[in-house]
Amino acid sequence: GASSGIGRVTAKLFAAEGAKVVVGARRESELASLVAEIKASGGTAVALAGDVRSEDYAKALVALAVKAFGRLDIAFNNAGTLGEGGASTGVSEACWNDAVAINLTGSFQNNKRHLPDVVIVGD
Repeated sequence: GASSGIGRVTAKLFAAEGAKVVVGARRESELASLVAEIKASGGTAVALAGDVRSEDYAKALVALAVKAFGRLDIAFNNAGTLGEGGASTGVSEACWNDAVAINLTGSFQNNKRHLPDVVIVGD
């Protein structure tokens, strides 16, 4: 979710503090613009466009971090969607499933599969 909103601002803040960042989102042109902004400010960034719902995309982001920078220290998984607006009785199951896949499953996959030292704590 780095192409806009919280993800874009956070990527710029990490880079301004000296982090080398890998940014990802669906919109390739917005990612290219973000990387250009970060580099223009003296930061370091690379981008990979894709769909957070895909486990292969999560693997590719981690592989890019390792290839470009030698390791991955922090993951900021913020991709999200509001989904279909309106009364819950009008929301389709397909839109519900899509929102869950983007908002929850994408972050879960990234943390579970690619950051083995992360501990998920339940209540």
